[in-house]
Amino acid sequence: MYRHHIFELLLHDDDELAEVLGSSVLERATIHEWPLSCVQRVRTANGSSYIYKVQAPPTLEVNFYARARSELLVPVRVLEEKGRTTAMIMEDVDAPRLNDIRLEETEILAIATNLVEQIAEIGGELPAMVDICTEDRWAAYIELALDDILALISEGSFHQVDLELVNCLIRWSETPSLMNAFDSPTGYVHADLKAENVLVTPKGYRVLDWQRPIRGPVSLDSATLLISLGIDPTRHVSIGIVQLYHFLHIAWFAQAARKWLPQGKPWFDGIIKGISGELARLQQEV
Repeated sequence: MYRHHIFELLLHDDDELAEVLGSSVLERATIHEWPLSCVQRVRTANGSSYIYKVQAPPTLEVNFYARARSELLVPVRVLEEKGRTTAMIMEDVDAPRLNDIRLEETEILAIATNLVEQIAEIGGELPAMVDICTEDRWAAYIELALDDILALISEGSFHQVDLELVNCLIRWSETPSLMNAFDSPTGYVHADLKAENVLVTPKGYRVLDWQRPIRGPVSLDSATLLISLGIDPTRHVSIGIVQLYHFLHIAWFAQAARKWLPQGKPWFDGIIKGISGELARLQQEV
């Protein structure tokens, strides 16, 4: 194995992959990389093509694929874990992504409904990063997220996000519109159901990137899909769901800044400030 040239990731070398794949490696091309993951397309001498994905915490994807059973998933082979790094070989599905297809809004809504239904039918004892199916669990979760933000402010890492904004976030996290979201159907949530993570194959949809699924209001996945396609989600899901969507992103960025990617604190400071502006706008509509 070798270390990624920039990030703290361990990757299998060509000989190791050849042993796993049963054919020598002709080409490796990086499709996507950031500090917590690296995705490559690997082509072998026997003419096959695979997706090789390496990740660092926090991720549940290896655990998810080991347990999940569904036609919604691409075939995956889990490789051994090395230190903090997990690795997988995935089938390289030759299919367009949902964001590559021109669709009417009514068609997108139907697809969102269909995907939420299929996610609910995934078999197995599925892992989840967090459970926010009830108001009490939500309150405990957001308290930890706001504690992260307060710590970042206290240490001087955050400047755009200040105590005044934190007080606003506290109030907004308790609004009746958001709390009403927990009266809607709850269950397993992909939590990153962007159109780019949905492959459209002749045999149906295939959903990628199960790194940080949660349990909570299932309409969160619909909101994510709509937002990724530039559609105002408040026309189709409750404002409370959209508020919850933004709060979950704030919580993730705060946790990442404090624990997983401290080098990105200035960037996280700005992005949380921007998301807070979206919450302020939504607050005016309720």
